[in-house]
Amino acid sequence: MSFDGLQIGKRSSQLWIEIDRAEKANAMTVDMMEAMTSAIVHAGADESTQAIVLTGKGEKLFCAGVDVREKSPDGDAARQRERRSRALAALQDSVMVTPVPVVVALNGLAVGAGAMLALMADGCVAVEGAALSLPEIDIGIATFSGANILAVLGGRALAADLVQTGRRLPAADALDRGLISAVVDREVLEQAATTIAETLGSKNRAAFADNKRWINRGLRSALEEARAEHARHRVKLQEAGK
Repeated sequence: MSFDGLQIGKRSSQLWIEIDRAEKANAMTVDMMEAMTSAIVHAGADESTQAIVLTGKGEKLFCAGVDVREKSPDGDAARQRERRSRALAALQDSVMVTPVPVVVALNGLAVGAGAMLALMADGCVAVEGAALSLPEIDIGIATFSGANILAVLGGRALAADLVQTGRRLPAADALDRGLISAVVDREVLEQAATTIAETLGSKNRAAFADNKRWINRGLRSALEEARAEHARHRVKLQEAGK
């Protein structure tokens, strides 16, 4: 199935979702995030789907995050920020709660919300030269969600480092810290992701889902706290007329 900015289709028992928006650095629009969420939710309810793989088109970028330049249909900037936040939260939740494994095949740089998806997946395999980045501070935006995700998964020191400097974390360093599953040559990326998805997808579905729910409880709680802070921040921006 082809959707504007996405390629979605089954490969045997796996659902593959490919972000295909090279002209915008694979940044996700609201419609793209909603379509990805719908595909993940439906795959989780489909007994014939054992795993989901997320990847990006091209050799440079997995995903540049949310398209913050996307205009609201009605021209209301505040409403558009709200739509983006709701769509991203729903996508993140779908990755964390779907009963089947979600594996990210990191074909390049993962920025902002793209990095968050890679971090919260059940498995992530990256090509040599890929990296994770939360550079929101460099454009004057706070990332409460990114900070909490990193703090839960990598610890306070790493969160403070990456969030406050905006620097990129190379895939090899992410592997050393246990944040991703493997680093491979580009020509075997899809096979490596398929193998991880097959391995995780072969486990008892109910037991995997229960374990996943329990493992992610701290992350989900941290994200709820971060989203509440984001909401308060949006109100301040609106009151300031921004």
